[in-house]
Amino acid sequence: MRFPVSLFGNNLIRSVLTKAWFSLLPYLICYLLPVLVLGSPLLSWPAALFLGMALGLILLPLLQKVAFLDPERLLNTSITFTVLSVLLLCLYLPLHAGLLLLYADRPSDQEKALFVFLLLALITAKPIMNRIQASIDRYLGHDRPDYHSLLCDISSTITTSLYLPDLLRVLTTDLPDRLMITRVGVLILHEQRSRLYPENLRIGSRLWSESRLVDLLRTRQYYRTCRTVSDDPQLSRELTEMRQAGFSLVYPLRGGTHFGGMLLLGGRRDGKQYSRRDIEVFVTLANQVNIALENAMNYESLAESKKQLQTVYDKLIHAEKMAALGELTTVLAHELKNPLGIIRGSAQYLSSSPRGPEMQQELLHYIMDEVDSLNLVITNLLGLARHKPPRFHQVDLRRELSDFIGHWQQSSEHNPAVEIILSLPNYPPVLYADRKQLRQVLLNCVANSEEVMPEGGTFKIAVQEVEAEQLEIILTDTGPGIAEEDLKLVFKKFFTTKEKGVGLGLPICRQIIRAHNGSIRVLNRIDGGVKVVIRLPLRPLVTVGQGMDRGDDTKAIIRRIWSSEY
Repeated sequence: MRFPVSLFGNNLIRSVLTKAWFSLLPYLICYLLPVLVLGSPLLSWPAALFLGMALGLILLPLLQKVAFLDPERLLNTSITFTVLSVLLLCLYLPLHAGLLLLYADRPSDQEKALFVFLLLALITAKPIMNRIQASIDRYLGHDRPDYHSLLCDISSTITTSLYLPDLLRVLTTDLPDRLMITRVGVLILHEQRSRLYPENLRIGSRLWSESRLVDLLRTRQYYRTCRTVSDDPQLSRELTEMRQAGFSLVYPLRGGTHFGGMLLLGGRRDGKQYSRRDIEVFVTLANQVNIALENAMNYESLAESKKQLQTVYDKLIHAEKMAALGELTTVLAHELKNPLGIIRGSAQYLSSSPRGPEMQQELLHYIMDEVDSLNLVITNLLGLARHKPPRFHQVDLRRELSDFIGHWQQSSEHNPAVEIILSLPNYPPVLYADRKQLRQVLLNCVANSEEVMPEGGTFKIAVQEVEAEQLEIILTDTGPGIAEEDLKLVFKKFFTTKEKGVGLGLPICRQIIRAHNGSIRVLNRIDGGVKVVIRLPLRPLVTVGQGMDRGDDTKAIIRRIWSSEY
């Protein structure tokens, strides 16, 4: 489809000037300039004038007719080259005359001076031409927008507008003022629905999904003028409705895989018709608007999806909290009911009738044991719920581990039949950790190991330094080990295989180690027993993020770390 170019009014003057310039162009290039510079023409003056007439009167109108050239841009360029040529001639003629007087008897010096002039003219021609072009564009196109800077400005504005209402406001309110047109409208098509902006815009007497104009823009055309056509009544009716709404041009908004809608542009405010250059610039603008709208709609869809996911996530968290509360209630009912029953039975038995001193002591012993059990349950729950962040201090591992073993062996809970072995390097590394929390982890591990070795065995504590400023504390025993189906559940809250246990010891240990930016793993040894590997960074506050359990992407690293046996 061709857009008609008016040849009346100002366009008539532009057309005459353009043809006149192109008619003289062969004469200047092929005859006048070679005579002035080289002394002989490339073509005779009749041949140069005939070539110019053919170019200006036949070839140029033909190119304008098939819309390959923009007459206004061509005229500006023609005037620019004319001014530049006149300027160079005005400099060349007095220079040539002066050289003939100065170097009348030295032709070689004349040629050198002319060569220097031509070289300087070649170097400075482009900057001078740009300045002349800018001045002519400002003078002849003062009523036209500067499309180069305008497109850059619009692109930076619409590409940063991810919120769809803001983008539509820019397109329908700000864009008409910048383009110097009457109005801008946007039609967004989504499946069988359509949305027109501004919101008060009403166009079309039938569904846009069944529109003839949409079918044409979807497949073949890059734009459409709102002019009636005689061979398509439905299309003519739709274009008439567009024109009555104040629009002159329609551009398709083609998405990556679908037709997104249309960009509607009103007429120029000065009442003139659009030139070919205007239409080509608007094609680029429509492409940018299409990308910006697609991004904004994707952002809107993502925001809605995020909102839905947040709702589902909140419901899931609430369900998990309720499930954890139910599990906690079940555990507490089980762990507190039995000790309370024993305490009440013992107290009732003591109060029913006088008892002997030995019986009283035995019953009181039962009561104190059950009170201790209740206290342990409450302490573990508070430790899990009110875990304090570690306070890092420099730890001497040799001294700290030796003191821990000494205090444990002197306590009443230690099984003398279990041998405790400490293996340290000659110069153990300096570790920064919370002493009390680290002792709590070691105490839980040694108590668990000795509890499964009532007949005796060996418990070993070994320390070794590994790469990346980290160390490992490896705890091994010679007990019966852990069933494979239970090994994956040892860190689950409230999971226990003990008759008297809450199942919070190892979860609290893992909470402490993770707060130290470390990792803990429990696995069975090949030759029997259990191995607990605790990996800690020497400086947790410096190496934040290293040594943590990170899921599937670090399983290979963890497997390599814990592959050694002792």
